[in-house]
Amino acid sequence: MASALTSPSACLRIIQRSDQRLPCQRNWSELGWAQGRRNRRGLKWTVKGSMSEPAMAKETSWVEFPKLSPAGKRLMETVAETMNRELGEMILPSQTAPDVRSFQGGNGAGSVTLRAGREGSKIDFVLGSWLNCALPFGELNIATLIAMLGPEADSPHLLFEFIQSGPGSLVVVLDLLPRKDLVLEPEYLARYYENSPLETIRQAFEKHPQTQPYLTSALYVRSVVSPTALLYKLSGEGVEGGLDGVIAELVQPAAVKVVETWVDCYKNVGQDLDGDAMATMLKRDELIKSKGVEVDLSANMPRLFGQEIADRVVAAFRKGI
Repeated sequence: MASALTSPSACLRIIQRSDQRLPCQRNWSELGWAQGRRNRRGLKWTVKGSMSEPAMAKETSWVEFPKLSPAGKRLMETVAETMNRELGEMILPSQTAPDVRSFQGGNGAGSVTLRAGREGSKIDFVLGSWLNCALPFGELNIATLIAMLGPEADSPHLLFEFIQSGPGSLVVVLDLLPRKDLVLEPEYLARYYENSPLETIRQAFEKHPQTQPYLTSALYVRSVVSPTALLYKLSGEGVEGGLDGVIAELVQPAAVKVVETWVDCYKNVGQDLDGDAMATMLKRDELIKSKGVEVDLSANMPRLFGQEIADRVVAAFRKGI
């Protein structure tokens, strides 16, 4: 399911404008972020091998991505398994209705799975989804993973979307969504973004010859994402292994590193909130979720899958299960 940041209608505009050829690939490891560095807390940022290990939690296949390319499927499953393992006891098994976890209608098929946070946990809910649509310009595949945290702490939310049209065109949206105003709260900016590898990872994407920045026309989106957000179009044109090669070499290790950073944020870096601060955080979070329903689901799901399916998905999203 596309989020409010990358609704299907926006995806159509992205892909229709993504025919511009990109130069041939060079060795992206030269860009240096994967080598690791030390932040102000003395921690060395490196990709851990544990991220590719099988999931240890009970619901090991809580979401699947059957329509993606092999590299895309491997990428999204790795992140989904990591979320499942790391959140573990904090989230409940999915209670999403079967006709939301699997549906077909209109121009395609899809699946939306939600898992609510347990009582007393810092997790509001997690979401995993995929959409496959036959459109005039080709087949559109959208895979989404989201983790929304509760108002008890100030850690960022996690957003990851993988939007592919055909074998050679991809848009990646990956971010730790800030939950405070970064101008008014410079300490928050430093704690979650400056003192982390996120900007180094973003620069690796910026310098890579197979990428182009994705600049959305939606001003709301620009106000929600962080300064270190990965918003990029990728091409496999002229590259050995095509787009799957770029995914395996660039996107997979970057996504692993970003998700590791997010895990560290909510486990070790987040500050507890109470009273007015918690109420303010809750209000902000509810606005983001309601905007997601308004901008994306209610507006675009009926066009792609019909009103009945759209109503079921919107109801599940609003309940968070």
